[in-house]
Amino acid sequence: MNQKVLSVIGGGASGLAAAIEAARFSKAKNSNIKIIIYERLPKVGKKILATGNGRCNIMNTSVNKKYYHGDSKLLSSIFENFTIENNIEFFRSMGIYLAEEDDGRLYPLSFQASSVLDALRFEAENLGIEIKCDTKIEKIKRNNNVFILNENIYSDAVIIAGGGKSASVQGSDGSCFDLLSSLGIKIRPTFPSLTGIVLKNKNKALKGVRAAGEIYIVENGTVVASSEGELQYTDYGISGIPAMEVSRAVSEHFALHKKGKIIMAVNSLPDFTPEEIFDYIITRKKQNPNLLCEDLLSGVMPKKLGMAKLSSASISCTARLSTLTKNKIAFLTEIINSEIFEISGALGFDNSQVTAGGADTKLFNQTTLEAKNINGLFACGEVLDIDAVCGGFNLSWAWSSGRCAGTNAIKYLSEK
Repeated sequence: MNQKVLSVIGGGASGLAAAIEAARFSKAKNSNIKIIIYERLPKVGKKILATGNGRCNIMNTSVNKKYYHGDSKLLSSIFENFTIENNIEFFRSMGIYLAEEDDGRLYPLSFQASSVLDALRFEAENLGIEIKCDTKIEKIKRNNNVFILNENIYSDAVIIAGGGKSASVQGSDGSCFDLLSSLGIKIRPTFPSLTGIVLKNKNKALKGVRAAGEIYIVENGTVVASSEGELQYTDYGISGIPAMEVSRAVSEHFALHKKGKIIMAVNSLPDFTPEEIFDYIITRKKQNPNLLCEDLLSGVMPKKLGMAKLSSASISCTARLSTLTKNKIAFLTEIINSEIFEISGALGFDNSQVTAGGADTKLFNQTTLEAKNINGLFACGEVLDIDAVCGGFNLSWAWSSGRCAGTNAIKYLSEK
């Protein structure tokens, strides 16, 4: 009997998970199946090394659909069959134990992304998975139940796991969308997510300032996204986890050329009510009327940010607190509580962590991730139209969807 071949296109998180799960399942079934990973970069898993600022936020204990964008039925099906508990055991079987931090974020006990990648590579090698790096799959055809890659590579089944378009230097260049499209799979509009927001009325003097804040994206008068946490002010606008989490709505607005106005509102003291902000300023004025205004807010926010708020409220930093009228204080309170910024757009794919949009999930079996009209073709990870907020949710999807595709690809080949 000729040895059957399973080709995994993409050696990132979902591709490695798919190949390892496939090899384990194949071994358990005593199947004669060769598994090959094709990776266009010199090494697999480069993007894994960048996750969690190098600490690798490997997954999250929650898979609540409120954290995800995309087909909720498909998400539920995959996570029901390949649970977070399963994923924890998946990594534990490779020697990776996990530590939990705030909001259910899980990290390797080493807090080193490199240890996660090493474990995956070692396991792939141990299972006899062949990894071909510096090999980009540019074409795919299907002929007589066999897939032909790059005109001369034959495979009995294929898993597309090459990611989206984000951070192309780390491996994902969007080419897998082209491969799927060439096979008749519809690709829904793609745009960057988890990225920075570009503002028209930015204050470059704030570059590098980090401060707590609550951020709202308002599209045609309706709040379409919001988040709270540490904001990072930049020369182009604003970043930090809250900004990244709402950036999807901004990218979508501009990518889909939506009509109307989109703006951002920032609450720089989310723990204070407007009344409390007003009373704070009044109290400061009474306590020290001769204090310069530039120091008015230094007790509740970084001085540079406080000075920027004064500027937005048309209050001179060199004025004395005694000169502040109730009208000026009311206006400053409004600026602190909800300053409005005009948005120019979001940073592009190369500066984003995740790609929104992708292969239409309605064209894939929600239990197996096999294409409904193309037997033997599977897809997983970011190439599918599924994405999530920060916190390990996107990697949770990568592991579960990859393992699902790997298992079911072997089932398909075993029955072929």
